[in-house]
Amino acid sequence: MDRICCIPWNRRKVFKALGVIPVMLTLALFGWSLVGYTMSILPLIHKESSWLAVLLGALIYALWVLSAWSYIGCVFVSPGNPVVAGSQAGAGAAESSSFSRNGPYIRVPSRTVESARTRADSSVRMADDQESQSSEESARGSFDNGNCSDNDNTPLNEEQMRRSEFMYAITVKDNGEPRYCLKCNLPKPDRAHHCSVCGVCVLKMDHHCPWINNCVGFNNQKPFLLFIAYSTLYCLDIAVTSLVFYLRLIFNAPGTAEIDITPLFLIILSLAFTMALIGFFGFHIYLTLNNLTTIESYERNNFRQEHDSRGSGKKHVNLFDLGAKKNLKQIFGPRWSLWFVPVRTQVGNGMRFPISYKNYNELRHN
Repeated sequence: MDRICCIPWNRRKVFKALGVIPVMLTLALFGWSLVGYTMSILPLIHKESSWLAVLLGALIYALWVLSAWSYIGCVFVSPGNPVVAGSQAGAGAAESSSFSRNGPYIRVPSRTVESARTRADSSVRMADDQESQSSEESARGSFDNGNCSDNDNTPLNEEQMRRSEFMYAITVKDNGEPRYCLKCNLPKPDRAHHCSVCGVCVLKMDHHCPWINNCVGFNNQKPFLLFIAYSTLYCLDIAVTSLVFYLRLIFNAPGTAEIDITPLFLIILSLAFTMALIGFFGFHIYLTLNNLTTIESYERNNFRQEHDSRGSGKKHVNLFDLGAKKNLKQIFGPRWSLWFVPVRTQVGNGMRFPISYKNYNELRHN
């Protein structure tokens, strides 16, 4: 993923604009399915039993609302990027204004260079609106001393990378070097990857989904999983009830009676989507229980080991796997009553992740 070339900004805008088409198609299918079920299937059920029609209708409408709610969260919630997360983690207003002047990203300052950061903040506050040459040299000097300003838009050198807060990351490249995005000019936090379509680094990136025209990442992973779950149940409910009552209509109808074909389309589409979604949902449940992303499932992480100056590591142990229960709580939150509601309840900010020391000891002794 790190080697994918970034799509030029003009082409990227075209791709993002075209990405609205699958979103509109999905919303249209959701709307049509609900209308078709209400107009064609519920009357058939009502002829058999009115209370059953009310029960199944309430179930379908509840699943539709939850599916649509989750889908909107997938589309419109940002998956998260190091800039926003780093700013919310403690970067001050002066830092944000200084570090983002030459691009969309900032670097989170090192916790070990508080004095250098304080001097940089003082120089920023004293700078005038014209940002004179002296203030530029002062800011660049602070950067060279370990601060994280990016006035000349050049990548961090080895010493600056070592002092950067992102050096606390435990994942490294195949050659043991720190992970760094040359497109965003930004050290990568653990589990973050660059999306060539969105043009940004995404926290805990799972994949870029064309059906939501967005990346699935740290902030919208929960609504994405709930969308798959509720959509699977929604399509399965439509498929089963439509098939049962439509077959009964065909067998009980006179030979010359006209039969509505709308339920037939509902059955075909709902069965097709159900089969696809069940496999997709099962795969993502497996990833969730093992605390993996789609990218990590085929491109396992290299982990930096303690007292290893080269930063080399091995791929065969997943340090982020804390056990199924804790893995679920990371995404859905500590309160199980909110697990099934597509609202923000995930633990952390996507920059740091707890590790399993049992797996870490296994990694060290392999």
